[in-house]
Amino acid sequence: MAKGAIAKELLAKKIADALGDKWIGEVDKKYYVWSEENGEPIQIALTMTCPKNPIGAAPASQPVSADGFGLDFDNMPAPQKAVPVEFTKEEEDTINKLIAEFGL
Repeated sequence: MAKGAIAKELLAKKIADALGDKWIGEVDKKYYVWSEENGEPIQIALTMTCPKNPIGAAPASQPVSADGFGLDFDNMPAPQKAVPVEFTKEEEDTINKLIAEFGL
C-alpha cells in the first residue's frame, strides 16, 4: 500500500461524515461531493495527494549519500580551495614528453 493511503481513507471518511447527504462517493481515487452555484446543484471532484515536501511541518528524514552530504543540493558545503599540485622533475619531463608525442 502506498504511503499515505490509509491517511487519505481516514480523511475521506471524515469528509463524508461532515458533508452527510452532500457526499456522493469515490470513483478512480477522486472523491465527489455536491455543492451549489447560482442556486443549482453542481458536483465537485476532490483529489488527495501526499506532498513530497510537507509545508509547515518538520521535513521527513532524507536519505543520506555515502559522502554524508545527503541530497540537499541547496545546502551543500562550499567547495574547498584546491591545493596546487607540485610535480617532481621526473613528472614534468614525462608530461612534456607526452605533450610533444601527442602534438598538444
